[in-house]
Amino acid sequence: MARRRSRRTRESGGGNTHDRWLITYADLITLLMIFFVVMYAVSKVDQTKFQTLSLSLSAALQTNDRIQLEGSPSLLPNSNPGSKSEQQKREEEQQRLDELQKRLEDYVQGQGLAGQVHVIETSRGVQLTLNDAALFASGQADVKPEAERLLNGLAPFLRLVSNPVAVEGHTDDVPIGISNAQFRSNWELSSQRAINVLHAFEAAGVPHGRLSAEGYADTKPLAPNDSEANRAANRRVNLIVLRAHPVEPISPLE
Repeated sequence: MARRRSRRTRESGGGNTHDRWLITYADLITLLMIFFVVMYAVSKVDQTKFQTLSLSLSAALQTNDRIQLEGSPSLLPNSNPGSKSEQQKREEEQQRLDELQKRLEDYVQGQGLAGQVHVIETSRGVQLTLNDAALFASGQADVKPEAERLLNGLAPFLRLVSNPVAVEGHTDDVPIGISNAQFRSNWELSSQRAINVLHAFEAAGVPHGRLSAEGYADTKPLAPNDSEANRAANRRVNLIVLRAHPVEPISPLE
């Protein structure tokens, strides 16, 4: 009898030994599940998941990480404070330029200057286009006395903002001719006209450090130079309150 009880005891103990592999198998399954959870979290570029993962790994491994994952701007989308600040600056500048454009349009309408000054918004900034006939005599670059009053009236609006102001001179494609001893070509004429308008604004109180002048001759026409009306439209001076933060093209003229 004693021998039979001893055999049963050994068989019972042997059964527990055979079942121990289940513990190892369960540990393996658990580790695989954790691995796939981690891979899933990493595959989803999500700021919250990255922060949770970082904190969990730090607590589990008890290491002093030198790289702060949750604070890395190169990995987390929209986490760079610089890009947000740039967007805010662009929006604030747009608001200022919108207000400037509205005031200029009201002034032009109120003074009856709609036929001489055109105000539009472009990707470069707020642009005022002045007909050359309102500013200069034919083939000349000296600003007319009545045109000085026009420019003096526009100057206070240019002082409302701190943006740079570009003055651009444009002509048609008709050669200036040998009869004009002052200018050899439309390049000199367009450049000098832009410079003289710049001087007028400088005299009216616009800081000279914000002003620049360029002459384009007939290289940037608004219309084909195939009629007197089109050539008249191409002879112009542009005043552009330049954006500090560029945007996509806005006007069809661009």
